[in-house]
Amino acid sequence: MSPKGDVHMEDASSSDEEKTTKELSNTTGGIYDVTESGVHYRHLPNDSASDITSRNGRGFLEKIRSNFKLNILERPSPNELVFEMIGVDVSFANALRRIMISDVPTVAIEHVYMWNNSSIVHDEVLAHRLGLVPLDADPRFFEDFMGEDDDPSDLNTVVFRLSVSCSSKKEDEKKAKKKKGKEEKKESTTTASSSTSKRKNQEENAQEESILGNLQNDKTAHEASESYRASAAAASIDIPGRPKTKHVYSRDLEWAPQGDQASKFNDSYDPNSENNGVVIAPAIKPIHDDILLAKLRPGQAIELEAHARRGTGRDHAKFSPVATASYRLMPHVQIIKPVYDELADELVNLYEPGVFTIEKCTSEKDKPHDRKAVVSNPYACTMSRNYMRNATLKDSIYIGRIPNHFIFSIESVGGGNLSPGVILAEALRVLKEKCMRVVRLADESLEADGLME
Repeated sequence: MSPKGDVHMEDASSSDEEKTTKELSNTTGGIYDVTESGVHYRHLPNDSASDITSRNGRGFLEKIRSNFKLNILERPSPNELVFEMIGVDVSFANALRRIMISDVPTVAIEHVYMWNNSSIVHDEVLAHRLGLVPLDADPRFFEDFMGEDDDPSDLNTVVFRLSVSCSSKKEDEKKAKKKKGKEEKKESTTTASSSTSKRKNQEENAQEESILGNLQNDKTAHEASESYRASAAAASIDIPGRPKTKHVYSRDLEWAPQGDQASKFNDSYDPNSENNGVVIAPAIKPIHDDILLAKLRPGQAIELEAHARRGTGRDHAKFSPVATASYRLMPHVQIIKPVYDELADELVNLYEPGVFTIEKCTSEKDKPHDRKAVVSNPYACTMSRNYMRNATLKDSIYIGRIPNHFIFSIESVGGGNLSPGVILAEALRVLKEKCMRVVRLADESLEADGLME
C-alpha cells in the first residue's frame, strides 16, 4: 500500500455512475460538468419524449407540474432563508429571483417636505437618506397610488415627522442644573421621613450584608468603584475643546398616525394571538433605530415631514425587500474510484470538508484497507475544485451540477413584517399573476384574430 493510500476501480462504482447518469438524463436532459477550466453543460441521451430542456409541446409543462418540489432547508436567522426548488427550468428560478428583487412591494419614504434645514446636509441628500431608511410597515395593508394626482390618505400614506435642534453647551448645562435641582428637591422631601428608619435597618443588617464581614473594607471598595466610574464617564464624555455635535438618528423619526391608523397599528398586536380586535400589525417605525441621518452643531435644526407609500424595486432600489436573493445549482458528487486510508483523510479534512466522511472498511472487496471516503453531504460542496490538485483524486472524484435543482438564499432587509418566508410567498403570488396576465392577453389576441374556438 502506498503512503498516500490506494485507489481501485470497481465495477459497482461504474454501474452506480451509469444508473445515476440515466436518472439525470430522464429528468434534466443533461448535467453541468465541473472541470479545472470551468463549468460545461453536457447533453445526455433521453428515453423520455418529454424532455424538460425542450420547450415545445405540453411535455415541458407536464414535466414541471409532476416533478416540482419546494423544501425549506435552513433558517440561519430571522432575516435569512435557504430553500430548494426541484424539477423546474432555470427560467422559472431566475424569474422568481428577479421578482423578489424588483416586484414585491414595500413601504418607503417617497416625499419629504422641508420646513427648516440649517444643517450642512443639503435638502436633496437628506431626503435621499430618509428614503433609504427601511420601515417596519406591512405593505399588504396599504393601497397603491393610482397616479400622481391621487390624494394621500390613511389607506395609501404613512406620515413621519422629524424635529430636532442642537443647543449650545451652556444651555445644556443650565437645563441640566435646573432639572437636577428639581430632582434633588423632590428626593429630599420624599426621603427625609424614611432616612432615620432606613439608617437603623442598615446598621442592624450591615454585618449580614457584608461579604467578608469587614464594613471598612466594603466602604473603601465601594468608594473606589464609584470614583473610577465617575472619572471614566468624565473622560469619555467631557473632552476639553471638543465642539458639541448632535447626532440625528432614524429613531428621531416620529410616526404621525393618520385616520384610524393608530387603532390598526400599535404595540398591543400579538402575532401569536387570534384575538387582536382591530389591531392588524405592530406600530409603524423604522426597522433600525441607529441609522445616522445627519450631524448638527449648536444653532442648527432640522424640521420636516416625510410621506411614505407603497412601491417596488422596479421604481427604486429603496423599495426592494431583500438585501440579497440568489441561487446556485445543487452539486452532484460521485466517487468514481474508491478512496482509501491516508488519501481519504486528505479528501475529507483538507480538500472538501463537510462533503465526505470516513467509514470503516467492512466488505471483502475493500481489504486490506482500513477506511474509505464516502459522500455524505453534497449540499456543502462549494465547487472549490481543490481536490483536482491531486492527480489521483482528480481521477477518482466527479463533481457536477444538476440543472433542475436550485438552492435559493434569501436575506431580507431586516425585521418588520416582510420576513423571508413572506417575501417568497409574495413573489410566487406575483409570478402567478404575471402568468395569468399572459394567458389572458394570448386569449384576447386569438379572439381578435378569430382563431378562438
